[in-house]
Amino acid sequence: MTFAELTWNPDQWNDETQSHWGWQAQYEADNGYLIVANTQLGETPLASATESGQKYSVVIFSWDRAEGVSSPIFNEDDCTNNRVSTLIDQTVAYAQPDAEEDPNDTTTTTASPDGQWD
Repeated sequence: MTFAELTWNPDQWNDETQSHWGWQAQYEADNGYLIVANTQLGETPLASATESGQKYSVVIFSWDRAEGVSSPIFNEDDCTNNRVSTLIDQTVAYAQPDAEEDPNDTTTTTASPDGQWD
């Protein structure tokens, strides 16, 4: 995924002007991490998310986020489109931790003595 491949959706509705002032793109990497990029708002509505000189704020959420209660693990403002691409690459490279073992799991594996069938 690159900056150019992000799908931008209108965001930041302004009742006074009856228009969207900003744009947002979200990308969930295969490792489960979520990156959210927002255009930084200016004095007028933005015609597109990728206007020349546009700056972005980026927030990254962990793979183990719970609905409505997740805090970002990273955020940065004043990003250029190149910086957003770099952050996407870094997010995609994050390793997902190994699955936790259930401390209540009581199953055990025992090997049969040599020469015996299980």
